[in-house]
Amino acid sequence: MTQQRYQRLDGSQPMHPPLYDEIQPTPPMEQFEIEDGESSSNLHSSNTRHRLLGRASSITKKFASNINRGVIRPVTQMIDPIYEGYKYFNMQYEQAILKLGNPLVVKRLLYVFFIMSFIFFLTKYNVDGSGQSSGGAFSSGKLYDIEKLAESFESMVDVKTMKEHLEYFSSMPHLAGTKGDLALARYMESYMKNNGIRTIDFNEIGSFVNYPSNYDHTYVRLNDGSFQAQLSEKPEGAANDAMQYHSYNPNAMNTNGEIRGQYIYANYGTEEDFQKLKDGAIDLAEKILLVRYGGSIPNSNKVKLGKKYGAAAIIFISNSFETGDGVVHDDIIERVNVGLERFSTGDVLTPGWSSGEGYVIRLPWFKSETTAKIPTVPISYKDGQELLKRLKKGVKFGKQYSGASEEIQIAMKITNEQREVHPIWNVVGSIEGREQPEKGLIIGASRDSTCFGTMGTNTGSVILMELIKIFTALQRKFNWSPSRSIYFASFDGSEYNLAGSTEWIESRQEQLKRQGFAYIDLSDLVTGDILEVKSHPFLKKMIKDVLGKVSNGDSKSLLDLLKSQNSGNEFISNNFVESKNYIPFINLLNIPAIEVKFSGTKPYPKSSCMDNFQHFEKAKIDPDMKNHKLIVQVLSRLILELAEQPLIPYNINDLATDMMSYIKDIENYTNEVFGNDEKSDKPAMEFVRLENSIQTLMSAAERFQQWSSRWKSFVVESGDVEPSLLAMNRWKENDNLVDFNSKFISDYPQKYRPGYVNLLFGVSFGAPESVEKGDTRQWNTFPSIRDYLDTKQYTRASNDLRTLSNLMEEAASEILRP
Repeated sequence: MTQQRYQRLDGSQPMHPPLYDEIQPTPPMEQFEIEDGESSSNLHSSNTRHRLLGRASSITKKFASNINRGVIRPVTQMIDPIYEGYKYFNMQYEQAILKLGNPLVVKRLLYVFFIMSFIFFLTKYNVDGSGQSSGGAFSSGKLYDIEKLAESFESMVDVKTMKEHLEYFSSMPHLAGTKGDLALARYMESYMKNNGIRTIDFNEIGSFVNYPSNYDHTYVRLNDGSFQAQLSEKPEGAANDAMQYHSYNPNAMNTNGEIRGQYIYANYGTEEDFQKLKDGAIDLAEKILLVRYGGSIPNSNKVKLGKKYGAAAIIFISNSFETGDGVVHDDIIERVNVGLERFSTGDVLTPGWSSGEGYVIRLPWFKSETTAKIPTVPISYKDGQELLKRLKKGVKFGKQYSGASEEIQIAMKITNEQREVHPIWNVVGSIEGREQPEKGLIIGASRDSTCFGTMGTNTGSVILMELIKIFTALQRKFNWSPSRSIYFASFDGSEYNLAGSTEWIESRQEQLKRQGFAYIDLSDLVTGDILEVKSHPFLKKMIKDVLGKVSNGDSKSLLDLLKSQNSGNEFISNNFVESKNYIPFINLLNIPAIEVKFSGTKPYPKSSCMDNFQHFEKAKIDPDMKNHKLIVQVLSRLILELAEQPLIPYNINDLATDMMSYIKDIENYTNEVFGNDEKSDKPAMEFVRLENSIQTLMSAAERFQQWSSRWKSFVVESGDVEPSLLAMNRWKENDNLVDFNSKFISDYPQKYRPGYVNLLFGVSFGAPESVEKGDTRQWNTFPSIRDYLDTKQYTRASNDLRTLSNLMEEAASEILRP
């Protein structure tokens, strides 16, 4: 889709998405009119013009004469003695060279000596405020004093400005593709420009979106007239067309007219729940299911299972939430994506390929495996209880019965506005690296929200802006630029199957495989006081070092806080399973990811209009913005370490050690699956072969550590001077480390999961929606093997295990050859 020019937005920020006819094309260039020849009206003035030209010529000559007498002659008289002195010394220089030998050879040697001396002193003594060399033909091994640069971070964080930005971003609804979303995208772009980001990509993408449409044409009610659900969170005084308050699921299917049928409670809608209903002789065919949000599987997977068991539609029951003053809110509506994200992230009509500019094949709705095949709509907890209390028989889930009522049926209709191609906007700014600019660290934040999104998305956007301000200020203060490039990305379409980040990746997938070496996610960063850290094993040591350097204000480091909240354990999880922008970075590219955040002990009302600035303030989530400030300090240090360390700070030994525990986990998982299946023809699973390949990885880690130690010793012994040849060798090792990640991207993805091609890390289809504390299963490892085990395709699981062993052996051998 070609780049469009949008009308300037006024301050009222309309809530509706831009209509197609509101998107104005760029106006054509105006043609200049050129006249040939003189018109008759000008001929009579020709004599006057000649007289004026004569006077101008006379004045010009007089001015030139004055310049010659007053300026040129005095300067010439000053230069003449200097020129005579130059001729004398030049004659002495030529005579001296003749005594040494061939003048041409001697002059060339002296020229080389002069240039070498100039370069040496330029690189050795061109010292900036960080106390280190700024680079050159020879450069310091640790090009900048990282710790000295990091000392500035705490004083640079402005909590007052962060809170103002948080309130501003929360002042308008910003569903993806709406005017509020576009306004914040433009604001992010201007913020980058104003802070000195030179390279900014305002990236427009055409993607499928849907919005709640005519409120009167969407309803859920009982056919006897005794009840109708309130499908809106609209407060008193709000306009009827304020669509952000209306009930809908992103990527939901509409009904064809009205649906009528018996309704059944299906608990959390898991396979076990459906099997329990089936065992209880409850027929699910053409029934309307009441399903709770949450539980052990993503909500989109519940829709797929509902279709499998023949349901006509699903009504999701939202959760109730308690605010800081003890008030329970049971009337909010959560709007959750029901596109089948575990099949493929991104635009639901282009699963597995980019929906960017130009000609793109888009699947019709019924052919896309990513689209929901039965209609869905969410209702509040309060309305859900009103429906459930009418069910008095059937299978019992806790205190609640599931049985359908013969007399009472639900009549429902869903009419959302669906747009197959609608613009959404990513805003990506970058600071170019000075040594290896092709290598990129990416920091990404979701910008869009189904309503106001204070904690769900805005905390991440605010912290992204603060990081931009800090690193551009670092450039100005120390004349600094990172060794490798830093990308700051504000992603759109996160509520629509992670469309913004996925389509951005798919349009530059091969480039990112070669160049991306780390991704930091900034979703829902501050929702409480519990420190949570997730990381690829490569980066755990670096993260612990950074946490140990940031104080929480109580004479303790954040590493101490992490230990105290995890029974003395420095626990860093690798379970990246939630619906966040790290999913496509891991599953499509195998780029190591990091998430650091403060979460709460209770869930917050994400994806509802209750997630607003007023609730953030009332519940005292982070009243003095202390946790926001701590997160900024941690992330700033992590970014600096990743972008500035001479060697990319991957810890290969940590990966090898963790891999051994991951192998034990998948072996236990396999034994559980095999033990529950009575089939006798199960293939051998060669876990020992994979363990042997990890031994090769451990050997490579040892060799790499030895090389790294020798490199550091050489640089120190050389007075912090790194010869160009050694620097080029170091850059090659960085290339090898990044290439290691790409080895595990399969060229032959699973037929039914085109968005998941990473054989080593990634989320399996049946993994939980979030990992509860105490769950020791490594859900983010060996995704295809777990999928094949879950679907009883054991031969394919065995083949993938063998393939993975070969890939690990090959990748480990190439990290650093002896």
